[in-house]
Amino acid sequence: MLAPLGYWAALQAANGRRRDGEPPLVRGFVPYVGVAVAFGKDATSFVQRCQAEHGDVFTLFVAGDRMTFVLDPLSAPAVLKAKALSFHPVSDGILARAFKLPNARDRLDLAEIETIGRTRLRGERLEELSSNMGRRLESLVPQAVSEAWQDAQLYEVIWDIMFRAGTEALFGGGTVTKELRADFEIFDRQFPLLVAGLPRPLLKAGNDALDRLGRAKLPGEGPSHWIRDRQPLIDALPPDERGHMRLPALWAIHANTIPSTFWTLYWLLRSPDGLAAVLAELEEHSREDGGPKVRDLNNLKMLDSVIREALRLSSGSLTVREALEDFALETEGGTYQLRKGDRVCLAPFITHRDPDVFEDPLEYKYDRFHAEGGRKQFYKNGHRVPLPLMPFGAGSSMCPGRFFAINEIKLFVTTVLTHWEIELGSDPEPPFEFGRAGLGIYPPAHDVGVRMRRLQPLG
Repeated sequence: MLAPLGYWAALQAANGRRRDGEPPLVRGFVPYVGVAVAFGKDATSFVQRCQAEHGDVFTLFVAGDRMTFVLDPLSAPAVLKAKALSFHPVSDGILARAFKLPNARDRLDLAEIETIGRTRLRGERLEELSSNMGRRLESLVPQAVSEAWQDAQLYEVIWDIMFRAGTEALFGGGTVTKELRADFEIFDRQFPLLVAGLPRPLLKAGNDALDRLGRAKLPGEGPSHWIRDRQPLIDALPPDERGHMRLPALWAIHANTIPSTFWTLYWLLRSPDGLAAVLAELEEHSREDGGPKVRDLNNLKMLDSVIREALRLSSGSLTVREALEDFALETEGGTYQLRKGDRVCLAPFITHRDPDVFEDPLEYKYDRFHAEGGRKQFYKNGHRVPLPLMPFGAGSSMCPGRFFAINEIKLFVTTVLTHWEIELGSDPEPPFEFGRAGLGIYPPAHDVGVRMRRLQPLG
């Protein structure tokens, strides 16, 4: 009798209990761990099951954290505008756990660094950066294949080209080495576990790769304005930490953009109608030496829809805020009491799969987001959904590099389609690698084979 009572007491002591006015609490059956295993295995399915049982607002106990999910897309503005909720504790925790930068906000002007990102990654500076990326892709893509048919692995090919082109476009020439690439792969693979706060001795490979990346020669020759303008602020840190502060930018430009590029091209190759529509659009906007000009990228409306549909299907990101005090959150479905320290999460991947918002949500439709003028609108229960697609977050945590990321994908796809003939092999569609639950775009769990050869650019 004592054993069950002891277990029950330990569970309540570690995982807590629901108080009056709070959302339903899903605390799991393992003290402290809670539902972390089930959530990490397949966040989408697990959250959907909780929604079916508890409604649109509920709290999960995940490895010591209370995470309150608000799933009604019409309530998203209430979360984003709540003054008692802040993104800073979340981002500061990521810097401390994943990049070895504790108390960074106390030692750096992170607000100014964030402002530089928002201003340098749009407008004229974005066009300059995109042109640099385009030139590097125009050099790398034709070199990757010969005029004879050859077999290759699609994700591996995309990874190699995008990593080199993106790194050098931002950090300058001479920065990409075999060692940098290998260390980034190791660190990226263990990034979810580092963010989760697992003890560093258990993650020696990722921890060592992080230290080596911190000593890498970044920036190189001719870095972008974004990287150059951040450097004087980063120099406020001790010399042994400056390299670590450059790594969030390196991780951010690749960790989600590369898998997004894979899914965009993969699903496009599986859609003959979509591929024909994109090729017709490219021909309309092509120039004499092949491919669209950077300033024409905004005119590629069909390709934009193709990319957004791939993001909709493959995104597993969360938009997270932390409660700075006890307060009442008012949602469309009611008012809920939250505690100081609670994490409040918007789960866009639930909206992305909501049949009331997106018809046939599990089906790939290349033209789902296509609109010649303005942005296509989506509705739920007769009300316009303010943020139907959120792969880049929202509000203060919205990714400042989202415009560059979309341009990177457009540039890669347009360059490939004008320089390669490419065919998918017989491999089945890969499932998602769910280890990135909450962190962004799911990579494929395995690669897929393709046949490709080099073509002359479109004239």
